[in-house]
Amino acid sequence: MLYGVSYYPEQKDKDELQRDLTLIKESGINTVRMGEFAWSRLEPEEGRFVPDWLDEVVETLGQAGIRTIICTPTACPPAWLVTGCPEIRYQDNRGVVRPFGGRRHYCYNNDRYREACARIARRLGEHYGKNPYVAGFQIDNEPAQEGTGRCTCPVCRKKFSLWLEKKYGTIETFNQRSGSVFWSQEYQSFDQITPPVNTIEPGAQNLINAFYENPLVRLDFERFSSDSQIAFQNIQTAVLREYTDHPVTTNATGLATNSIDYYKSTKALDCYAFDYYPGLRNARVDSFPYAFARGVKEGAPFWVLEFMSGGGHRLSGSGRLQPNPGALKQAVVQAFAHGAQALLHFQYRTFPYGAEQLNYAIVDMDGIPRRRYREMKETAALLQKLEPLEQAAFPSQAGILLDYDTHWALRIKPVNDPCFTYLDYANKRYHSLERIGINADVLSFHAAWETYKVLLLPAAFLLDTDTINRLRAYVNKGGILIATFLTGVKNEDNAGYTQPLPAGLTDVFGVRVEEVEPVFEENHTTYTITLPGKQDGGEEQPENEDEVLTVKDGLWSELLSGTGKPLGVYREDYKQGSMVLSENQYGAGKAYYVGTDMPEETWQHFLRAVCDPVCPSYRQIAVPDGVECVVRFLQGRRIYFLFNFAGANRKITGCRGYRNYITQMPAADEEEMGKNGYLILEEEKHG
Repeated sequence: MLYGVSYYPEQKDKDELQRDLTLIKESGINTVRMGEFAWSRLEPEEGRFVPDWLDEVVETLGQAGIRTIICTPTACPPAWLVTGCPEIRYQDNRGVVRPFGGRRHYCYNNDRYREACARIARRLGEHYGKNPYVAGFQIDNEPAQEGTGRCTCPVCRKKFSLWLEKKYGTIETFNQRSGSVFWSQEYQSFDQITPPVNTIEPGAQNLINAFYENPLVRLDFERFSSDSQIAFQNIQTAVLREYTDHPVTTNATGLATNSIDYYKSTKALDCYAFDYYPGLRNARVDSFPYAFARGVKEGAPFWVLEFMSGGGHRLSGSGRLQPNPGALKQAVVQAFAHGAQALLHFQYRTFPYGAEQLNYAIVDMDGIPRRRYREMKETAALLQKLEPLEQAAFPSQAGILLDYDTHWALRIKPVNDPCFTYLDYANKRYHSLERIGINADVLSFHAAWETYKVLLLPAAFLLDTDTINRLRAYVNKGGILIATFLTGVKNEDNAGYTQPLPAGLTDVFGVRVEEVEPVFEENHTTYTITLPGKQDGGEEQPENEDEVLTVKDGLWSELLSGTGKPLGVYREDYKQGSMVLSENQYGAGKAYYVGTDMPEETWQHFLRAVCDPVCPSYRQIAVPDGVECVVRFLQGRRIYFLFNFAGANRKITGCRGYRNYITQMPAADEEEMGKNGYLILEEEKHG
């Protein structure tokens, strides 16, 4: 595993640099990441490339066994470039042009800026592409971060029109598919279609309140902007590939913070990489981003290029809590357990100046190593012991399907906002599976998911015909499909289906949606659930009282009719007797439709009943609340990675027959984990 820090030698004087490099070499880490904000030093004036200051650091660290990830510095165009080419500046949805003085003040579609970026990427590729001390290349930095992913400048307006024309062919086709006759919004030419005033970018502001624009224009602008970011990135990717065999990637932020379709953006990259800043003080580190990362680029590992390091100040001026002792090490091992091939802390040393001054780091501004540095040093040594486990496989037989079009559509026209958000809901269902011992993969609608035993389809609001047909075939051939409310409401044009919902799948689920409404605090309604009977020789077991649960609905309510077996039925109000949860045999498989939300404990009961017959938990040990368990297989043996996020000691029972991987001692039947502790158990070899 590549383990280390981000470092900024361009900001250091000679004495500070030497002190830092000495401590970095003594820490035991094996990787640093440098250069992403150093354009003004690498190219102080147009065409003059000055890498000697960086060469010295790469060489010094490399000789000590520490390799460098070289970043292209294109997130921060220097003053000479912005002054000489003011047309490259970014224009937001309000028409505000960003001046020089921050970062990401560039238009990713501007050809002159793309040429300048290709030039600096080429010089870096030529210079470092074959360097044995280089571990890889990062393109730009956090593309589209801080509301810079939806440029509306004249260049982008023109390219958006051309993008639409290429997609639809004729303006008549666009008018028909977008339903632009509504509110007399029909166009005579693609040049008349401008970027939307409204935006779903985090942190961005809408200029005109209550300005309702065509849903397809808005969705297509999200798609166009995502495609534009990918094209900008891939120019540098292609340039670097001419000079290096080292891995090339870029660093994403969150699953959808920047509204770039990461499933598409990583196709030309060697791996998916992202930045992650979880709280490490009495907090559970969410593993959903790791499950997502494993599925972004099928078959490739993932990197975490910026990771939490400490507490104190932060960029926005508010603060972060310091990690508990041991929490940093625990979090790194957790990332390793979930398949991370690289993890680099941001950053090595706190900045004394600039917009990120006083920010969190491994070492404070004074350069004196303290407990975070010592813990990083311990973690680096620990990772060397864990290296043999890198090849352990994930035995995932369940998948959760995600889609960027659906995410964008549900932000453009939200449902029960802010109580319900698409990605948050998918996250919760992932953890429902995790808590019953099923490690699920998170996959694109367009991935190869046909071999999974169970698929969970949370709120698939927008479904195209191809995905509908694949889902039908999946169930027909024996798959288990679990879909929730808000499935198949819209088509790929962000237009509502004019057939019964879930569109194209009513026979698969054996239901039709008859009526819908959001669920607020004042209109919860009681319903009963009969858990699916366990299969034994092809016959369902008789129901008993323990299999019937009475709960209240949540978030959304859909009244269902049809031939599906009613597992959930409303018991009060005008909804009394209406089906809300169904089971249906379709071909060789089964399809379940959940027309409302369930309490977490009920979700776990339901998922266990559905999943156990086809993909039972691989756990053979008892995992208490507050403890995460990741199961992997190495040469046929189970490996358990256990992480205590409970905030207090926890006991793990049923450990006999396993060995503590770190101590190589046989585990007792009951093992105790301390606060922020971790435990790695491997199945003992037999014979």
